[in-house]
Parts: sequence; C-alpha cells; structure tokens
Amino acid sequence: MLLKLALFLHIISAIFWIGGMLFLVVVVAPYLKTIQDPKAKSQIYQVVGKQYRRWGWVAIITLLVTGPIILYKLYGIPPLGIFDPGLHASGFGKALEMKLTFVTIIVISSLVHDFWLGPKARGSANFSKIARIFGRGNLILALLIVIFAVMLRAGGI
Repeated sequence: MLLKLALFLHIISAIFWIGGMLFLVVVVAPYLKTIQDPKAKSQIYQVVGKQYRRWGWVAIITLLVTGPIILYKLYGIPPLGIFDPGLHASGFGKALEMKLTFVTIIVISSLVHDFWLGPKARGSANFSKIARIFGRGNLILALLIVIFAVMLRAGGI
C-alpha cells in the first residue's frame, strides 16, 4: 500500500511541477509579451509566480520524500544504498546516479531562482533575464530527470 501511495504522489507531483513549468514557458510568457505596460506585466508574473512557487515547492518536497520510499520498496535500495559503489557499476545505478545528480542540481537551482533571483527580478531587467534563464534551465533539467526516470523503469542506461 505504501509503495502505491508513494508512486501515485510521486507521479502526480512530477506532473504538476513539470506541467506548471511548461505552462509558464509555453502559455504565460508568450501572453506577457502581448502586454505593453511593464507594471501590469510584472504584477501578473508576480501573482502567477508566487502561487506556482508555493505549490511547486509542495511538489518538490513530495518528490524528495516519495523518491527514497520508491527506491526502497520497489528496488530494495535503502536511502544510504545510493552511495554503494557496486550499484553505480550497473546500468540501473548509472541511470539512478544521473537522475539524482540532476535532482540535486534542480533543487539548488530552484532555491536560487525562487528565493533570490525571482525577488530581485521585480525591479531589474538584468535579474529578470537571469531568472528567465534559470527557469527555462530548470525545465530542461526536469525533463532530463524524466528521461532518466524512464531509463530506471526500463532497467538502466
């Protein structure tokens, strides 16, 4: 039962988080380009961004909690087992290593984006541009994580 719940929450959280990033890049950003007033544009992005940030972090935390549960219940890998050199010699272990590396990078990048760059972007064109780059970079990282998740389910690299 715990495995099924963890899988469900993990998948729903990944869908929400990545879907939200895609929505921001594919729908919201192009819409904002049609708005001429910089204050209105900023206000819309602030409202949408703050709301997404709150739920995005709920999704990230859920992913970070359910991931180790899934590894243990589905594959028999305890939390510290990810440091076993023997695991990393296999195709499965290599895919897991890549996924966890990208997870670590995206969590750090998301912290920087959401709590440092985002607030600074409000009044600065330079920080706004950097925040956009980080946001789009996070989307690419998230898609890479999905690729490695698929590889894990398929047995590895």
